[in-house]
Amino acid sequence: MALGKPVVISSVGRPTSSHVAANPAPHFDPLRPTIFHEDWWLEAATGSNYDVAEVSTDGRVVGRLPFSMTRRFGVRVMRMPALTYFLGPAIDEGEGGLNTRFLKRLKITRELIDQLPSASFQYVKCQRGTGDVIAFQELGFRTHVQFTYEIEPIAVDALWWRLRNKTRNIIRKAEEQFTVSQFTDSDEFVRLFRDNLCAKKLQTEIDCTLCRKIISSSLDRERGKILIARDDKNQIVAANFCAWDATSAYYLLSTRSQNSGNSASSLLLWEAIKDSLSRGLVFDFAGLGNKGSVLLYAGFGGSVSSRYVAVRSRRLTRVLGELKSLWTPENYFY
Repeated sequence: MALGKPVVISSVGRPTSSHVAANPAPHFDPLRPTIFHEDWWLEAATGSNYDVAEVSTDGRVVGRLPFSMTRRFGVRVMRMPALTYFLGPAIDEGEGGLNTRFLKRLKITRELIDQLPSASFQYVKCQRGTGDVIAFQELGFRTHVQFTYEIEPIAVDALWWRLRNKTRNIIRKAEEQFTVSQFTDSDEFVRLFRDNLCAKKLQTEIDCTLCRKIISSSLDRERGKILIARDDKNQIVAANFCAWDATSAYYLLSTRSQNSGNSASSLLLWEAIKDSLSRGLVFDFAGLGNKGSVLLYAGFGGSVSSRYVAVRSRRLTRVLGELKSLWTPENYFY
């Protein structure tokens, strides 16, 4: 079965169809269920400006909820840190029947929320595996659902034939035009990201200094990877950054030059997905940014998955937020 010509990738290559995890993921910790819950990530993403609510039973920690407090437009707010997509309550519910574990989760979540400091605005986006946000609703949060796109770990050749014909053709064509390789310069990656946005006259709210620190910390721990595509003139025309934990790899940041077209980005995305498969991980697109990204992601043969969001704000803050939305530019983070 032909999957297009080989792509030159340092230490990546094409996964075999047997789908053996050649690069084992870190051990799963229910109290740090995602890479975003880990202390080193939070240090980098907040500039050490974070705290953790904890609940213990019989001297053992059974619940954690990291959070970061900042000031925005003169009011105190709790927001998601830079490049941090999911940061909900992490709970070790222990053993017991379905109802027993549900009641434990509910109690622990209530106690975690009660520890959060007073703020005009509080925003929590829960990770994969969070089954409900009942405790948040009980304590005055408004809750809703956002969506992400996921690809389960299967054999690469099986996934290849799930791709839309158009997507496969784009990847085949891109393999003839570009060379893919691994990249380790976080400073250069962030510069490319910033320069490409400026060239397109677009804006982003991302803090490039924190972004650089996150990427560097991930690379140092071998928990992240930058992939780049070069054209026949050896110029970098596209790049992306992914990071992973024990269960998932996250598509966190991508950039492409103004005249590169979509094919280089699609090729890099395919290579990132294959790397995730080689680790036996779910590939999480970390959200659906806009109509264009929805169409792009749908071509890769995955499925839509929901994530719970909880928001609590004071009335004045809600009014200010609604007014701000009238002049805030679109977030081109994805």
